[in-house]
Amino acid sequence: MVDPKGTTGRGTYIKLWAIAKLFRMFAVNGSKLGRAIGKVDPLEPPHEVMTIPSTKGNRRIKINIHRNKAALGLVSGPTAVHINWHGSGWMLPLQGQNGAFIRAIVHSEELAEYPLTVLDCSYALAPEHPCPAYAEDGRDVYDYIVANKDKYDASKVTLSGFSAGGTIALGLSVGLSAEARTSAGPGASIIHPIKGVIVFYPPVTWLGERVTVPAPPDPYNIPGRDLPDFVKDVITAAHFFNPSLTATLSAEDEEARKKELASRPVISPLCASDDDFPPRVVIYTAEYDSLHVRADELRERLQKAGKSQVYGKLVMGVGHGWDMEAQPGGIGYDDRIEAYTSATRIIKEVCIGS
Repeated sequence: MVDPKGTTGRGTYIKLWAIAKLFRMFAVNGSKLGRAIGKVDPLEPPHEVMTIPSTKGNRRIKINIHRNKAALGLVSGPTAVHINWHGSGWMLPLQGQNGAFIRAIVHSEELAEYPLTVLDCSYALAPEHPCPAYAEDGRDVYDYIVANKDKYDASKVTLSGFSAGGTIALGLSVGLSAEARTSAGPGASIIHPIKGVIVFYPPVTWLGERVTVPAPPDPYNIPGRDLPDFVKDVITAAHFFNPSLTATLSAEDEEARKKELASRPVISPLCASDDDFPPRVVIYTAEYDSLHVRADELRERLQKAGKSQVYGKLVMGVGHGWDMEAQPGGIGYDDRIEAYTSATRIIKEVCIGS
């Protein structure tokens, strides 16, 4: 067993590291098997692969670059940009697993005449690189876009993310807005740096008690699932692990350290001000995923706050990660088409500039 509050010490780190290695082995090989037998979506080969350095650590961020028809035919000039982050539990190297989603965007006829580049990005994984390393990597990707104006139009940036990747997308969007408002000064209006964010079953807060939901009546015949408590305990401990293996904080100080991290809007987007969310927000959640409770709360809160373009829904009869397992004619497949179409529509609006 793993104590979710056990976040210090070399021995604890070695234990978490070993468990993470096992999880990664099963996840990577399971994904390969799922693709081989047609139960998991195939990958979408990128047009280009590159890496950029992290500004916060000795690591590199891998970016799979996908271009739509208009971008491939572009002789010169910048394109609109969509950035995606995969799910991982903040632990698993599953970059590329959102192949169906990326295909829906890159090959969309609606977007065919608008030059668009999709960046499918890796990020730091725990326990080797615990919180807030993944958020820092997300920011590095955005800063790379802004710094390369000849390639990318920073006025037309949208984000998406799945599970942990959804937290990165939401956290980056609210963090950039908060920075812009601070720079502009009290009472000044700003143009949000991010024009839209589309997320699927995201963890939106680390604060409060863990939520539970009823188990599905037939868990082996639905797409997706909820994670068992043991896995959630490992994720929590790895996510908040103290990177100083020789830390001598008292138990109270260590809890205060983790609470301060968990209270940051870039880590727990539910803590962000309504004003810091982009003008377009899409949140899809799953009935048999405990993360839906707080994510639905966020979507409903933004709708009640008067934001005009807040979409998404609770998808019934499915679990966490449902869209990657849904089969044509089966549970959740029509919802997947609806969700991916919503993403395409949002991106088109941004490309047009409406």
